[in-house]
Amino acid sequence: MRKICLAIAIIVMAVNVKAEGYAVNVQGNKQTGMGHVGTALNFDASSMQWNPGALAALDQKYSFSVGGFATIIKTEFTGALGKEKTDNPTGTPFYLYGSMKVNKKLAIGLGVYTPFGNKVDWGKTWSGKYLIQDIELKAIYIQPTVSYQLADWISVGAGLNIVYGEFSLNKALPTGGATDNVNLSGNTIKYGYNLGVFLQPTEKLNIGLSYRSQVDIELDYSEGDVDFTIANPAVAPAFPDGGVAATLPLPASFNIGLAYKIDEKWLVSADVNFVQWDKYKSLDFDFETNTPALTDSESKRNWSNTQTYRIGAQYSANEKLDIRAGFYYDETPTNKKFYTPETPGANKIGISAGFSYMLTDKLSLDASLLYIEGEKTTGTDPSGSFTGAYKNTGFLPGIGITYNL
Repeated sequence: MRKICLAIAIIVMAVNVKAEGYAVNVQGNKQTGMGHVGTALNFDASSMQWNPGALAALDQKYSFSVGGFATIIKTEFTGALGKEKTDNPTGTPFYLYGSMKVNKKLAIGLGVYTPFGNKVDWGKTWSGKYLIQDIELKAIYIQPTVSYQLADWISVGAGLNIVYGEFSLNKALPTGGATDNVNLSGNTIKYGYNLGVFLQPTEKLNIGLSYRSQVDIELDYSEGDVDFTIANPAVAPAFPDGGVAATLPLPASFNIGLAYKIDEKWLVSADVNFVQWDKYKSLDFDFETNTPALTDSESKRNWSNTQTYRIGAQYSANEKLDIRAGFYYDETPTNKKFYTPETPGANKIGISAGFSYMLTDKLSLDASLLYIEGEKTTGTDPSGSFTGAYKNTGFLPGIGITYNL
């Protein structure tokens, strides 16, 4: 039962924060093509997601950007029974941004995007079926943003994150029935904020600083549901349906970015993201109805702070075509002593490429392709009974359009 509770908190955490694991950091095709840098870039309205301060530095009075991605992510597990793989359907995260310059100094914007939304499917009969069979995540971020230019070389901004998330998890139960299982599901709305400072000390150099607040996720009995399917009527009363409550902190992050325009053709940029994961030390769970088989629990996690290092470049081939490429290294916060297949974290590299083509003088077609590969990582679940090696890979093609007026 503790493993069931653990899965709830992990899922809620994944829905609400950009983290290493199954989080999909693709919120703009231009930025993704450059290794997902963006803290020091002001391409268009999509910049509000990386740095709210960049909106006021846009030259365009109106800017709109819309697009989506296909996420093809697989995990391979090697354990006592040999190699097993997930069979995940293709996810389709999307984004939509719009901004307006109210006057020369003030800009406002709204972003809607889905940084999470994949389904992880290990199958009904794999060797870890008592830990997890499948997880499905759906999340929508809504971000109203305001930005103000204090001087020609500095602007600031703030955004409110309104997050709606849904999840569903299935796992088998070792209660004797071949089809005995439990479904956990829930939905919640939570809030956070992000702040940004955008600096342009010279015509060629941009500097970006942004901060995302810690969000304390509280899932109460009305938001989290537990539904058991037990074939044996003598066993079923020990596993009553009902609600579950859990609370955990989502860590703050601080981002630093630099962008430098080498000449009329070349633009390079780099970001470093610091995430304060050491706040995530344990998980506490409270079932609405307790029985001897279903009791409240506490589980240690002891995650560590992480950094992600990103670098990218853009080459303007001509007036219509921009070509991009990028690379990043993403550290995992997970502790191998408390490792589960719900979020099999690993240090990852990402390699990306992309382009924008001007269809008209105001409308561009944007495309990107991201390849992700994680280090092979061996971990053991908190009970110490399930050990194996995990390997993550993913392809994420994307397409979108941008309109600037």
